[in-house]
Amino acid sequence: MTTLIFEPSKDYLLHVTVEPTDSPPDSVHVKIESQWLKAKDPHGLQTRYRGIFSKKDAIKLAAELINPTK
Repeated sequence: MTTLIFEPSKDYLLHVTVEPTDSPPDSVHVKIESQWLKAKDPHGLQTRYRGIFSKKDAIKLAAELINPTK
């Protein structure tokens, strides 16, 4: 699943992709990509971060993104 997570300006976007993975078991692959709409290829995405999380840690991360602690 890929979704737009942040739009800091009208020409710069951040996307997140979360996909299940079998190695290690019960984990997910998370990838964050940026997109600059005024670039030579405005549809191109640049990988900014990728990692593998346990499902439990991915849920914690999502909760923190939705409702950050102060």
